[in-house]
Amino acid sequence: MARLRTLYRRYLVLATHLITVGLALACYGFVFSLPFFYDDLPVMAWLSNRGWDEIWLGPGENRYYRPLSMTVYKLGRLLSAGADRAVLHGANLVIHVLNATLVMWVARLTGRTDEEATLASALMVVFPFLFLAVPWVTAMPHLLATFLTLLAVVAGLKAGRARGWAWWTATLLFVGLAPMAHESGYVCGAIMAAALLITRGLDRRRLFLGTLGIGMSVAALAWRSVVLGAGGASFGGLEDWVGNAMFSLHGLVYPLAAPIGFLVRRYGIQDFSLVGAATSGLLIVLGYLIHRTDEWRWMGLGLGWWGLAMVPAAASLSYGYIYSAPRVYALASPGVTMLWSGVIISLSRLVRRKWCRLCVVTALVGTILGQNVAFLQKQGELARMLGRVYGRVLDVASGDAEGSAGFVNLPTYVAHREKTYAMILESVLFIPPYSDLVEFCWVNGVAPVDAVVYSPVVEDGGYVRGLRGGGLDWEEMRQFAAEHESVWLSRWRDQRLVLDSVGAIDANAAPSGGDPLVTFEGGAAIEAASGERAQGSHWALTIDWAASGPVDSRMFVHVRDAQGDLVGQADGPALGGMVPTWIWREGDRILDVRHLSLEGRPPYTLQVGLFNAEGRLPAYVAGSRCPDDVCSVMTFGP
Repeated sequence: MARLRTLYRRYLVLATHLITVGLALACYGFVFSLPFFYDDLPVMAWLSNRGWDEIWLGPGENRYYRPLSMTVYKLGRLLSAGADRAVLHGANLVIHVLNATLVMWVARLTGRTDEEATLASALMVVFPFLFLAVPWVTAMPHLLATFLTLLAVVAGLKAGRARGWAWWTATLLFVGLAPMAHESGYVCGAIMAAALLITRGLDRRRLFLGTLGIGMSVAALAWRSVVLGAGGASFGGLEDWVGNAMFSLHGLVYPLAAPIGFLVRRYGIQDFSLVGAATSGLLIVLGYLIHRTDEWRWMGLGLGWWGLAMVPAAASLSYGYIYSAPRVYALASPGVTMLWSGVIISLSRLVRRKWCRLCVVTALVGTILGQNVAFLQKQGELARMLGRVYGRVLDVASGDAEGSAGFVNLPTYVAHREKTYAMILESVLFIPPYSDLVEFCWVNGVAPVDAVVYSPVVEDGGYVRGLRGGGLDWEEMRQFAAEHESVWLSRWRDQRLVLDSVGAIDANAAPSGGDPLVTFEGGAAIEAASGERAQGSHWALTIDWAASGPVDSRMFVHVRDAQGDLVGQADGPALGGMVPTWIWREGDRILDVRHLSLEGRPPYTLQVGLFNAEGRLPAYVAGSRCPDDVCSVMTFGP
């Protein structure tokens, strides 16, 4: 039996690792394709002008002093453009997986069952408030401080009962390094000491080790105070103690936070009241479990870890800041997930029949994991959406000469209209107000490009989004298109956010010298047309217009299949609706690209016409007027 138990434990550990990696890749596998964004931009720009000595000895990056994290960034930036992004994003994911693995080992070392340890590890991977900490490179300090704290606790638990100084040295090393990753690491020593005291009891060796650990954290804080430019501690969060306390409790009761968000959104119930009620219910459950099992140490470890870990954020940050920065929950997440794994297993033990016990565990675990994975997938959709758009920006910028590409309605952030959690801002911000697209391109290793906002073609795709650049009117938009070799429009197409090449304007172009395909009354002419299959059923249709001046008209573009049925329609002004014919100027050569998804039987026929309030403008091909003034300008496909 002992041998079977040993084999079972080994295979369970292996299964835990596989579950951890699988869940992490399912929720965060997209991070490898993301560019540097948000605070990556100013941080990476700052690092480019700093040496190794300045990272550790000052000046500090604003009021932050995170030399260990900055060292990792600078090492990553030694790689080529593109590789540095993938490696640093991958490092975040690896640290997150390691944190989940260490949670399992902390649970095992503190006497919890293998099943409970496995559950805690899985809950850690899908802890919902880390939805930006993992995909965003400069959120690494939160993950790294959590990683070092977990290592310190594991080493401390081993040092508390082992002979020799190896584990003692490792414990103090991790405690000393944690504040160098992030400011929250200053409580690492206290968390380690609390874990020893709660789970192993108090004796001389553990008291001495815990005191040394707290002393190391105090020494790290003292070191920060003498580093040039690092600044001192701020306690602005004390003024928002009610909101910050509720935010902290919001994460503690996170399995109930999704129903709380639903009640707030649907019925307008006060979120603080609901969080308070959920916390009271959790405490009642914990009290009942203590009464039934006479076991409290696992609860004390979870609550103690959570409380100590939330002190730095709750004491220093205002509620408005932590509302938009749920990543500050990274350090508290091990305590919360270990607590809930204990709650689930302990509740199941109240059921006598094994199959009923299994049903209870399956139902509770399935509900929590299901809602967390669904939330992370939902947030990942935003990151992937913006990642595709900005990846396209980088592809275009890397292939064009400097300044040749112009982007319209490029989103700076995207958010879902309906939130899941009441106290969490659920959005992805790519370019913050204090940065710009030029810095984004430079940090990501490509030539700078321009971006503007053009409100006549802003579309609502069911999400909230912000746009990059200054607003243009009709004439300014035409000038912008004339100043760039290619114009790219970000818009909703096929129920997703895409970045399309919509053409360009060559002002004062020389005459083509040949006969146009189509001539319209008023002076507009079609010089050429072509079709290119982008992928699947999506086609990019290019119409080359020559203008002799403004035309009072609107444009329609139809596509018919081999049977003459209308299978595609893209009416409206040129360049994705941005350059109508009534602002064309003499000499303009308008390269108009239309994007359509076509079904039906090829070959397809592209038909174009102009019309105004009086009807369709007469259209001529080789001197003959087109029937119904609808001109078939090309046949294309399959």
